[in-house]
Amino acid sequence: MADNLSGIGDAIRQAGEAYADTIATLTKTLLGSAGQAAEPNRQPVVENWLRLARMSKDGMVTALEHGFEIWEREIRRTTTPSGANAAPANPIDAWTENWRKAVDSFAGGAGTEEFREQAEVVRSRLAEGMRAWQRLWEREK
Repeated sequence: MADNLSGIGDAIRQAGEAYADTIATLTKTLLGSAGQAAEPNRQPVVENWLRLARMSKDGMVTALEHGFEIWEREIRRTTTPSGANAAPANPIDAWTENWRKAVDSFAGGAGTEEFREQAEVVRSRLAEGMRAWQRLWEREK
């Protein structure tokens, strides 16, 4: 049991750190742009970044729910031998793909070079968090 559960805490921690770093990066980027000269396309860019933050939050909540499901299933499997259930389809793949697409759309989108650089930082941190969940899921199989 310990072997199957040992990575859950690390995955949750890494994903949480990735999310916190993402929010910090987005905050820095958005507040940094507030002091710059007004650009005609600034508000749509800000709205896109806010949408990315919201999607990141939703992805984090989904990842926590799936991590908890893995943990709960393992606890039930090891404490109740007859209670083992069939493994569900891999929900992490769908979550990962949707998150990747969202970040990619911002990394190549309109905005200043600083926005594009910050998008790359966000993409990198989110990818680290997703890899932690994928490793946990693969171990589960």
